[in-house]
Amino acid sequence: MTGRPRVAVIGAGPAGLATTIALRRAGLAAVAYERVEALRRHGNGLTLWPNGFAALDAFGAGDAVRGRAHPAAGMAMRAADGRTLYEVSEQAMKSVGGNGMAVHRAELLAALRGLLDPEAVRFGARCVGVRDAGEHAVAEFADGSEVRADLVVGADGIRSAVRESAGLGRRLRHCGVVVWRATIPFGLPETPGLLSMGGADAFGIWNLTGERVYWFASAPSADARQGGADRLLRRFGDWHEPIPELLRATDPAQVVATEIFDCRPLRAWSRGRVALVGDAAHPSMPNMGQGTSQAFEDAAVLAARLAATPSVPEALRAYERQRRGRANAATSQARMLARIGGWPGPVAGRLREWMLSHAPQRAQLRQLRQMFEFRI
Repeated sequence: MTGRPRVAVIGAGPAGLATTIALRRAGLAAVAYERVEALRRHGNGLTLWPNGFAALDAFGAGDAVRGRAHPAAGMAMRAADGRTLYEVSEQAMKSVGGNGMAVHRAELLAALRGLLDPEAVRFGARCVGVRDAGEHAVAEFADGSEVRADLVVGADGIRSAVRESAGLGRRLRHCGVVVWRATIPFGLPETPGLLSMGGADAFGIWNLTGERVYWFASAPSADARQGGADRLLRRFGDWHEPIPELLRATDPAQVVATEIFDCRPLRAWSRGRVALVGDAAHPSMPNMGQGTSQAFEDAAVLAARLAATPSVPEALRAYERQRRGRANAATSQARMLARIGGWPGPVAGRLREWMLSHAPQRAQLRQLRQMFEFRI
């Protein structure tokens, strides 16, 4: 591409900030537009994997994020009573690309925002729609203003206004699962990133820096609506330590509950001069913990294709060809894992535990290597 094409990135979450950084470092005049008035300091933890860091490294953002994140000492799955079903050591994880890392969302946003000039992010700008106008695209905002650009990128999440107004959307589907999350002060020894399973329920634990722990729990939506403020302790209180202790240490006001949605793979991620990245392009269940890492892959590939291809529509087609299959595979695998984790009844639970505990580690490592391998 010639000159400095103008790009309006809608959304300044992890996907939007990463995309803005990648585009600006590829020579494009990218600006992110965010509906909230300032970066949010609240939120919860999230996990990043080697492929996400490889994508960040491609546009020079990896070290800034690593400085705010905390590596896990391998990864493990356990039964509700504490029996280990599956474990990959820290050393074995390094052989397939590296260990997962946990980071608080606010810390991640701060790390990415610190790599951008002040004028690169405009807050208080709620996008309500976009339109393709042939030689340019237009983003429309709630205050009546418009921004004309050579490209508009929707990084505005699962309920993307860009996706819907560009005619790229599919109906979201409720996954029948609720997830609770909290980040609390809590001292834990260095442990693997942990996911424990019992019946159709699950509980995850990740260490964060600063003597903090990020935990999450999931259960079928119909069951999760039952009970009062102590429902989590009653549901998980007889699971292995430190799960009951974590729940007792958590103020109920700190817990965020989210009903989970995804959608079938989109037929296209772009139309004309409008494109999608992150959850706007491939909404997924959180079972793989790959959502943010896949968004970073989107950002790296989109920037590389725009820098290498003379026309925006051609660059977007190349971006889709490279990214759709991989991102859709991660979405499908997340849904498959949710189905396995949701098998009801004690017999199905025992079968799942047997399958997990008898899976050959060589095959497990091969799958991880494929997931963690990222190429521009």
